[in-house]
Amino acid sequence: VRDAAVAADRPGREALWAYRERHTEAVNAAGVPHKLDVAVPLPALADFERAVRDRVAAVAPGARVFLWGHLGDGNLHVNVLGTPPNDGTVDEAVLRLAAEMGGSISAEHGVGTAKVRWLPLTRDATDIAAMTAVKRALDPGNLLNPGVLLPGP
Repeated sequence: VRDAAVAADRPGREALWAYRERHTEAVNAAGVPHKLDVAVPLPALADFERAVRDRVAAVAPGARVFLWGHLGDGNLHVNVLGTPPNDGTVDEAVLRLAAEMGGSISAEHGVGTAKVRWLPLTRDATDIAAMTAVKRALDPGNLLNPGVLLPGP
């Protein structure tokens, strides 16, 4: 740890919690963020933090990257200001980096329709075929969330 804040008393604790609870509000006040959630192995967190800024800068010069999350399990919320909220180039840069570092393209918010095209970054064809077989067995009519986790019917 290179830098940390530790509260020594109740007002200090309350101030830290207020910061934690209001960081999203602060970023949103500065603009509409492009939001992603990824997970990376704990030993890769520091490298991801450095590299994600470079990757985003390469596709969106001038963009500002804000990171927070549940670091104990490698879950990071990546918020980018200065790009359209649905910028596919930012998606690709961030999600590929997470995959290259042995992580996941989604941490707590799931794959969903927004990330289904990126699933092959972290799951091979055999994994996707097995998941598709289970989906078809349990939902032969494809009525439950079609296209949300797996591509196509």
